[in-house]
Amino acid sequence: MRMGRLAILIAGMVVFSGMAILISSEREKNIAIPEIKGNENVFVVGEKLVYRVRYGFISLGEITVTVNGAVETENGRLYHADADIASYSGVPFVSLHHIYSSDMTSDFYSIWFEALERNKDSWDVTRFNFDYDMMNVEVEEGARGNVMATDTLDIEGYLQDGLSLFYFARGFIRSEVDMTIPTLINKDAVTTDFVFNGKRDGKKSKVTDYPVDVIELRGNANFSGIFGLSGAFRGWFTNDDAAVPIEAKLRVLIGNVTIELIEWDRPGWTPPKYMSDR
Repeated sequence: MRMGRLAILIAGMVVFSGMAILISSEREKNIAIPEIKGNENVFVVGEKLVYRVRYGFISLGEITVTVNGAVETENGRLYHADADIASYSGVPFVSLHHIYSSDMTSDFYSIWFEALERNKDSWDVTRFNFDYDMMNVEVEEGARGNVMATDTLDIEGYLQDGLSLFYFARGFIRSEVDMTIPTLINKDAVTTDFVFNGKRDGKKSKVTDYPVDVIELRGNANFSGIFGLSGAFRGWFTNDDAAVPIEAKLRVLIGNVTIELIEWDRPGWTPPKYMSDR
């Protein structure tokens, strides 16, 4: 099962305290622990974001991302999020239905991840159980109702999964730091580049009648995912504490696709209006 699809689809639209990551400086990447902390305010229980995936004038499908819970533990707060990725019926290019779930810390790293992939009348399952004390990841695979441990992967530090990466990008969109993020994709420890350049602009949106105040993200997927998804991507996030991705552009096998926010439900939030003199 390829699990890079969501990571780049919504992270492309789409540092933290106590977490070792790779950080870029003058194009040389060295292991470092950034002084800055991510914006935890991106996590709001009950938030629901719906995106349409479009190839030119053809709508391919939708991605629905929700924050469905938060719990306090002896090691800090954990958030649970889900993403439902489904193509529209009758689309000639692709037919898929994936459901991703992730438990992540307030510092945006993954402690548990599950990917469900529809396979005719059943679901294929892959789970990652992260153990940072033992520096390994237990992998479970199988069919729904019959999942068993299949492998244990040694790791060197904290990792992102295909869904936590989406919230990581939101949490650090205003950091103005270049980062190369260790990411677990397909049981491989790979990397995702983020360029948080702080470039601000106004962006037309499907969900407002005014230009939205946004900050640009540029990045690169240093691996190949489903449908030939790899390489450079761009995203625009709201310039506020919510940091909601409004639009993204990326490349897949058939060419360039656009991902755009078409519906949102976030208690107490409205997309910020762009004012050039702000």
